[in-house]
Amino acid sequence: MIRECPGWFQDELTRVGGTNRYGDPLFKLVWSSEPRTIVGGRFADGFVGYRNMPAIPGEPCWALMIWEGPEAYGDPLEWEYQYRQPDTGCLDCGSFPKEGRYRLLKQFMHRELVRQEVWKIQYNWKRRKRERVLVQRPQLVTTKMEPCGLILDLMIPMLQAWRRLTFAQKLEAVEDRKKRQDAERDRVTKDAMHDSRVRRGSQLVQKRAELIEKGMDQAMKIASQYGRGMVTALN
Repeated sequence: MIRECPGWFQDELTRVGGTNRYGDPLFKLVWSSEPRTIVGGRFADGFVGYRNMPAIPGEPCWALMIWEGPEAYGDPLEWEYQYRQPDTGCLDCGSFPKEGRYRLLKQFMHRELVRQEVWKIQYNWKRRKRERVLVQRPQLVTTKMEPCGLILDLMIPMLQAWRRLTFAQKLEAVEDRKKRQDAERDRVTKDAMHDSRVRRGSQLVQKRAELIEKGMDQAMKIASQYGRGMVTALN
């Protein structure tokens, strides 16, 4: 079942993040089973080609998506080089997103390993009988968050940082494109069998992204402890 994001929650996301060049929100909250993506290649059932697959794996939950322009994905020719499969001729991730696309930023889910007390029957060799004892064992607790004001308050600083980061990525992509073109000229003069891949984005941008993602993880943890309307499951 597909659920719709509460209007007030999406309105606040749009207010904080703004809109893209097409007037769509930079950040949007969706039910994770809704987004789809094109996947190409050879599938387990023998089919070769492209299929429309779920973009977010795992059990359904709320998912925060971020829109990224084509600048964030580098050059279309580089996309072909990175994702074209030599055996099938298919592109792993479909065609180059010339109009940009949304990708997953954070699932509204927190998983934590905790110790649970459980009763267990075990044999007491000294007393030579079976006894019921209380023991502790690790248990994976999954908490799914619902859209609420608390989560918005926790996420706003990270969303603002992500918006600044995406702008940095656009500038990085333009500058990095020139470097890739120079590197490509050097590459073709070397061993043609060397299947290296040029990484998009600078280390500085990647480090900033990691710090922001850690902040989002912490926000989900706090929300799981103090938020209302959460759904918790033991795995």
